[in-house]
Amino acid sequence: MTYKTHLATGYTAALLFTNPSSLSELVMCIGVSSIGSVISDIDASTSESRKNLGKVLAASAIGIAVILAGDYFWNLGIVSRFRNSAALMRLFTGFIAFIGICIFGEHRPHRSFMHSLLGVAAITFSFSVIIPSSAKYLAVSMLSHILIDMLNKKKIQLFYPLKKPKIGFNICYADGMVNRMLFFLASAASVLLIALKLYDIIPKMF
Repeated sequence: MTYKTHLATGYTAALLFTNPSSLSELVMCIGVSSIGSVISDIDASTSESRKNLGKVLAASAIGIAVILAGDYFWNLGIVSRFRNSAALMRLFTGFIAFIGICIFGEHRPHRSFMHSLLGVAAITFSFSVIIPSSAKYLAVSMLSHILIDMLNKKKIQLFYPLKKPKIGFNICYADGMVNRMLFFLASAASVLLIALKLYDIIPKMF
């Protein structure tokens, strides 16, 4: 599927299954799921999909920007969690682990490690070191990416490092009609879910 469809389905899945109940959690959910929903395609640099690598990195940068902007404008206390030395060490350790896993994944064949349960577990663990509460948003959005990629004709190596079985349901092409329908449906669903969350959260802040 295309990166924008992965983003839309990642937002929808994270909002549905993690149920953020505060503005801080909602901002973290949106920001982290921006990363989780597309990070699996970091391995596109070693495939025919190399041109999408820039989009993956851009979506990740947007996710970080959303978190920082939300923290700045609404004083959500996200950055303040890292003001003591222990928290800074945790941030550094988790970030190094995350970068290391991504570098490893980038040099694996497309739809292998970064589209596997092992890859989800490794990336989620690195995020749990940085901000424990963010792990669920990342895990759900990464899993949504893998699940909808299973609809494609190209199979994924879900149980990496095992080479078999590779899973793909051969239902649609990555950029065909099913992809477009998923994008519009997931986009509408995510906008509706965000609006409902804000409707519930904002009155509690006053």
